[in-house]
Amino acid sequence: MHSKSLRVLLVEDNPSEAAALRETLREASEWLDLVQVGTLRDALTAVACGGIDIALVDGSLPDGEGLNAVRILRDQAPAVPLIMLAEGEDEAQELLAIQQGAQDFLIKRNLNCHLLVRAMRYAVERHRMLEQLEQARRVEHYVATHDVLTQLPNRQLFHDRLSQALADARRNHRKLAVLFLDLDRFKPVNDTLGHAAGDRLLRAVAQRLTGCLRQSDTAARLGGDEFTIILTRVNEPDDAARVAAKILASLSEPFVLDGFELVVTASVGISVFPGDGADNDTLIKNADAAMYRAKANGKNAYQFYLPAMNDKAQERMELERSLRTALDHKQLELYYQPQIDIASGRIIGMEALARWNHPSLGLVGPERFIPLAEETGLILPLGEWVLRTACSQNRAWQDAGLQPISMAVNISARQLQQSLVPTIVRILRETRLDAEYLELELTESVVMADADVAIATLRELNRLGVLISIDDFGTGYSSLTYLKRLPLDKLKIDKHFVSTLTTDSNDRAITAAIVAMADSLQLKAIAEGVETAEQLEMLRTMHCDKMQGFLFSEPVDAAAATRLLSIQTARPVRNGGGKRPSAVTDYAVAVN
Repeated sequence: MHSKSLRVLLVEDNPSEAAALRETLREASEWLDLVQVGTLRDALTAVACGGIDIALVDGSLPDGEGLNAVRILRDQAPAVPLIMLAEGEDEAQELLAIQQGAQDFLIKRNLNCHLLVRAMRYAVERHRMLEQLEQARRVEHYVATHDVLTQLPNRQLFHDRLSQALADARRNHRKLAVLFLDLDRFKPVNDTLGHAAGDRLLRAVAQRLTGCLRQSDTAARLGGDEFTIILTRVNEPDDAARVAAKILASLSEPFVLDGFELVVTASVGISVFPGDGADNDTLIKNADAAMYRAKANGKNAYQFYLPAMNDKAQERMELERSLRTALDHKQLELYYQPQIDIASGRIIGMEALARWNHPSLGLVGPERFIPLAEETGLILPLGEWVLRTACSQNRAWQDAGLQPISMAVNISARQLQQSLVPTIVRILRETRLDAEYLELELTESVVMADADVAIATLRELNRLGVLISIDDFGTGYSSLTYLKRLPLDKLKIDKHFVSTLTTDSNDRAITAAIVAMADSLQLKAIAEGVETAEQLEMLRTMHCDKMQGFLFSEPVDAAAATRLLSIQTARPVRNGGGKRPSAVTDYAVAVN
C-alpha cells in the first residue's frame, strides 16, 4: 500500500520501448498514472499543464538529445523531478545528466518494476528535500540582507548595491546620488501611541518611499527611523532634488494609525557622486551631514551636501520651503486678465492667475512656482485656494451690480484626478456663485494624462453647468477622437501661433484651421497673447470669437479689474463692426 499515487510523464518516442516500460510498471499500475508523449515539445506542453509528479526522459528524442532535453525540461519545469533513461552505461553522460538537474540515471535493460518504482520514489523525495533546502537558503539570505520590519534592504545590502552602482557610474561616466532621510519628531509617536504603532508607521513610510522611486533605485532602512536611498543615472543635482521633493510631498499625506491621523515630515540630505565623494562611506557620511543641516534649517526639507550648490537647485529648495508657508502667511494673490468679445469689444470673462508676493523675491509669476507646486503636491491646497478666491471675487462683482462674466481658472492634472467635482460643488455653494459663471481651463496634456478619467469628470462638471475650455490648443498631443468626446465650450489658441500671425504663413493657416474647427464643433475660439492691432484685425477676418492679451490689458490685481468692469458697466454695448473696438482705450485709461 502506497500513501500517494504518482502521475508519471514518460517521454519516449519508440512505441515498443514505451510498451516495454508500461509492462515493467504493470504491477504498480493501480497507483501509477502513466502519461506517455513522444517528443520534447509535447513533454513541455504536458508539464506546463501541471499535475506531473515525475518525468522519465528517454536519452534520444527526435527533437532533443537527452542532456539537452533534461536541461530544457528542468528550466521550464523546475518543480518536476527528472530521471534520464539511457540505452547503455556511460559514466560521463550520467554525471552530466545529474549536473543538468536529473535526479537519477537508469539503464533501460536493467529495469524491473521494483527498481523503477523505488527510483521514482527516491527521486521525488530527493527533489522535495533539495527544494526545501534551497528555500531555506533563500530565506536565510533574505533575512541576512533585509530589514525584518519594513522588508527593505538593510545596511549590508545597501552597501553592496551602492558599491555596484558606483562601479557602474565610474564605468559609464555617470552621476549618482545618495539620500539620507530621517523622520522629524518620530520619538513622540512611539512615546504616545506605543512601539507597535511606531513600527506600523515605519512600514507605511517604507511603502511610500519605494513608491517614489524607479525600479533601478534602492531604498534601505539603516535602523530606527533612518532611511537611505540610491538614485542611479542622475544627470544633474536637480534630478535628485525632484525626487527628494516628491518624497517629502508623499510623506506629507496623513497616515492613519489606531484611529489617529498623523502628519509625518522628514529631513533629507543629498550627496552626489563624484563631486561629494567617490566611495560608499564618504557619500553616506556627507548625505548624513546634509540631512542634519536640513533639520537645523527647520526640518521638512532637503539639503545638498555642497554649501555652494547649483544656483538653480538652491533657488528651488528656497522656493519650496517658502511655498509651503505662503498660503498660511497670505502671500498669494490673484491677478485677472480680461477676455474680450471681438465683435463688441467688451469684457466677457476674466482669467484668474496666481501671483506670489515673496517676502524677499518680490512678485513671483506662476511659471516659477506652479510646476514646483505640482511636483510637491502643494498644487492641491493652492488650486483649491485659487478656485475659492476666484469664485468669491466673481460673486463680489455680481453683488456690486457689475455685468456678470465668466471666471476662468486653470486646473492641473492632479486636481483633475483627485475629487475635483466635490471640491467645486462645495466652493460654488460656499461662494454662492452659479456654475455657469465658472470656467475651467485644462491643457491637452492634462486631459490626455488619463483621458477616460478626464472625460468622465468633465462630463459631470458640464452637467453642473460649469464651462470647460482647452488651453494652449494646438501645442499638445490630443487626438480628435478624444476631443469630440469632451464636453467643451471653448478652444484657446496658443499664443505661439498668435504671436507670428502676421509673419508666418504656417501659423496663420493653423490658427485659421483651429477657428474653423471650433466653429464646426459649435465651440468658441479664443486667441491668447494678442499684442498688436494687426493681430487683432487678422483674427477678426478669421471670425475668431474672443481674445485676450496685452493689447487690451495685462493681468491686473482685483482693484484694477474692478475698475475695468465698472467702466464697462457704465457704458452702452458697442458694436465693433469692422473697426478696432473703441473700448480698448477705456481699458488703458482704467489700468493706468
